[in-house]
Amino acid sequence: MSIADYANRKYDFLTFQNVSPNKETQVGLQLYTADTSGKICVGIQKLTQRWVLEFLTELGSMAGKPDRGCTFMTKVRSNVLHTQIDVIQSFYASALRIRTTLQTEEYATMPDDERFADVELISVGFLPGYLNLSVNVVSRAGTNRAVILPIETLP
Repeated sequence: MSIADYANRKYDFLTFQNVSPNKETQVGLQLYTADTSGKICVGIQKLTQRWVLEFLTELGSMAGKPDRGCTFMTKVRSNVLHTQIDVIQSFYASALRIRTTLQTEEYATMPDDERFADVELISVGFLPGYLNLSVNVVSRAGTNRAVILPIETLP
C-alpha cells in the first residue's frame, strides 16, 4: 500500500507480523517482532486482524466486555473437537457470533474493504499438538485475505 491508501482512514497497529500484503503467509503468528513492531494496517488486512482477534478470544474472557470473543477456543481447550465435522460445526457457530459482533461495531462511513461480509473455512488439518485452520475473510468491497491459524491443542 502507498501512503495515499492511509489518508483519511482510521488505522490499527498491525498485530500479526508475519502476514505480508502480498498474501504470503508463514505458519505461526507473532504479535510483533523487533524488526516490524509499530507497523499499521488498513483495508482487508485490518478486517482480517479484527476477525482473527475475535476468533482467538474466549467468550467472556475480557474484563468488562463479556460479549467479546466466541466459544471456539474454549472447545479447543476442553478437548472436545476430535473430527473435522466437530471443528467445522464449532467454527461456523463461532463465525456467526463474530459476524454479529463485527457488523454491530461498523459505521456508515467505514470503508467497504474494512466491513465484514463473510468468512470461509478453507481447510482443517490435525497435526500432533496442533489444529491448523485455513480461513478466508471477505470484505463488503469483495477483497479477501486468507490466513493460516495454527492452534495449539492438548496432546
